[in-house]
Amino acid sequence: MKKGHWWSARAHRWRAWVVASAVLMIIVGGVADLMTSPQVVLFGIVAMAPVLAAVAARPWVVAAVGAFALLVAWTVSSWQGLSGTADQVLRLWMIAGTTVLSMAVARHQQVLEQRGYQAAENKSAHAAIVESSEDGIFTIDLEGTITTWNDSAARISGLTASEVLGRDVTMLVMPELAKIVPSLLARLAAGERVSVLDTRRVRKDGTFYDVSTSVSPVRGQDGAVVGSAIISRDITAQKHLLERSAGAERLESLGQLAGGIAHDFNNLLAIILNYVDFALEHATDPDLRNDLLRARDGGERARNLTRQLLLFARQESANAELIDLNAVIGETRALLERTIGAHIDLLAHTAERPLTVRADRSRLEQILLNLVINARDAMPGGGMIVMAAGAVDLPDDPDRRPPLAAGSYAQLQVTDTGSGMSPEIAARIFEPFFSTKAKQHGTGLGLATVYGIVTEAGGTVTVTSEPGAGTTFHILLPLADTEEPAPAGTSAPLPRGDGRHILLAEDDIEVRRVASRILERHGYRVATAGHGRAALDQLGRAPFDLLITDVIMPEMSGLELIDEVRRWYPAMPVLLVSGYAEDIAKVHRLRAEGVPMIHKPFTARELLHAVHQAATDARSTPAHP
Repeated sequence: MKKGHWWSARAHRWRAWVVASAVLMIIVGGVADLMTSPQVVLFGIVAMAPVLAAVAARPWVVAAVGAFALLVAWTVSSWQGLSGTADQVLRLWMIAGTTVLSMAVARHQQVLEQRGYQAAENKSAHAAIVESSEDGIFTIDLEGTITTWNDSAARISGLTASEVLGRDVTMLVMPELAKIVPSLLARLAAGERVSVLDTRRVRKDGTFYDVSTSVSPVRGQDGAVVGSAIISRDITAQKHLLERSAGAERLESLGQLAGGIAHDFNNLLAIILNYVDFALEHATDPDLRNDLLRARDGGERARNLTRQLLLFARQESANAELIDLNAVIGETRALLERTIGAHIDLLAHTAERPLTVRADRSRLEQILLNLVINARDAMPGGGMIVMAAGAVDLPDDPDRRPPLAAGSYAQLQVTDTGSGMSPEIAARIFEPFFSTKAKQHGTGLGLATVYGIVTEAGGTVTVTSEPGAGTTFHILLPLADTEEPAPAGTSAPLPRGDGRHILLAEDDIEVRRVASRILERHGYRVATAGHGRAALDQLGRAPFDLLITDVIMPEMSGLELIDEVRRWYPAMPVLLVSGYAEDIAKVHRLRAEGVPMIHKPFTARELLHAVHQAATDARSTPAHP
């Protein structure tokens, strides 16, 4: 039974006992008065019954008892022969007056009782609200001693009421905040309300949590401050969500910046690398050739650096091709061994035969980059990282997890001798934003990106690790049909243009000069345009065999130019030149429709092969205005 109901039942029993006593008093007094000579003293017992009934705090009960007392007094006095006498009238008036006064007392008592009962109900409701609140609510006295502690406070902190009641409130705050508690108590004692504070606390199990706290003074019935009420809301999850959102926005902003820088940098690299190649063609002095080769090597390193920058920005569109996984491992090792640190031994074990997979080269490099960097960070004192590749044949197994069809696969393993991880961490390692690194050193996106790239390529990635025994990531990618034609290698002869007419739309004048020089020296006739509108004007005045257009240009972009060309010259073949900072969605649409693309910075060999492929794959009849 609830406390309020228990008190109500007890009050009803008390009232019934009082009324019964009053009625019994009237009966006893009346009988005693009837059996003896008229006695005012015995009559007084009857007259006092309404006074006793007033204790019941119910005016109607007092009125009923008073009416019964009048009836008994009239009956007894009439039986005694006092009917109509002044003695009888006096008795009746005494009872009536006592009844009226007792009714007034009972009414006042009833009002007080109702107020007290309402206050008790309000207090009980407030207590229930406090206990059912999701916020931690507790009170302290003026000295800072904890006096109450609700269930949510216990749930949030892990501390039970018995562990905190009677102890100082400083036990709940971090040491650096404990020194300001006395000043806060002084402000609260003066009646000042402390605004919302976001603080960090430590749970009983030693883990940290964040709370938003408001503190208000508690006043007694006389209005004086007797303590403080503290409401603490657990905002740990909310704060983590905001931090992740801010981190994602920061990464997006950095990615946009990186993409913009890479676009301009790639234009410069295209100019530098190709002019160095032009100079190499005519350099006969050995020292000069050696200097030029060193300059070209620096340009290639800058090209690789730009690629890594674009991988971070994730602005490099997917370009699936046949790739030998052994070559990717070798190139990545050559790139990373100069930057990974002298305390790390980076080894590469390749397969004896080519492991050809269909994937995006840059994304495979991103996989290796992320895994190797993670492995390095797990070995601050130094260690060994091994990248190994091999071929495996998987039988049909419906219970395989993760599921993978039977067939031949290329297996890529990255193993480190680092600290390893627990099964709990390994189970979450591919979750977005999950990171075991410090806040300023990890985004939680690296391994999630690896997982996305591998699954997009039709493969799987798993991890095996034990604390203190290192970690190995296992990646399986489907082996491609090696009978498919592979991209032309560096030893293939450079194709000739045989007089084909090329329209080159490029806003950077130096890139136009470089591309025109390469194409003209290999048998092409080249017309140039600085933007899309100029290119459209050129198309309207002469026939062309191929349009080469940059994606980003002033006045009219390359994507808008292609839309216009398809409208007016549907047979015109097109080759896109990408600086990576373009609208990826539109580029993907064009690529899906079969429009070829070459990336900056391109070499002469790459440009010539791309132009030859685009021109020969298109219709042999040129488009005419």
